[in-house]
Amino acid sequence: MRESIGSAFLYNIIFVFIIIVFGLLSATISYYKGFKVNTRILASINKFSGYNDLANKEIENYLSSIGYTVNSNNDKCSADRGKGELVRPSGTNSPSNYLYCVYYIANDNSKSSVKSNGNYYSYGVKSYIYVDLPIVGKFKIPVYSKGERIYRFSDSKG
Repeated sequence: MRESIGSAFLYNIIFVFIIIVFGLLSATISYYKGFKVNTRILASINKFSGYNDLANKEIENYLSSIGYTVNSNNDKCSADRGKGELVRPSGTNSPSNYLYCVYYIANDNSKSSVKSNGNYYSYGVKSYIYVDLPIVGKFKIPVYSKGERIYRFSDSKG
């Protein structure tokens, strides 16, 4: 009765534990990459003072340089997300090769304790983590990030 647990059973437990740990580790790294993409997209939008043609070109170049998955299924973004409305870059009509969504939040008074009468706006970005598993198949997981509030100096949009 000293070896009540057989070595094969013990090896199976170790194997399952290793699979679970590596699965969680790879999921964490993929989720981190999704937020990194969102951060770079929001940085480009802030750099060019809104989501315009210049920001769109920089975002497209960045996504192609990191090997972001191309939108081959022609998936579309949802029209709105909470208080934000979906926007396309001003100055261009060509659709993006990649699936990411930029939302314009017109009256972003979420962090203000004092009424600001709609003087702030912000952008939100939704990108996707693409996963391809042998048994389950292909699927995507959305990652949403919201940018910093921006003070509105004029009546123009963004």
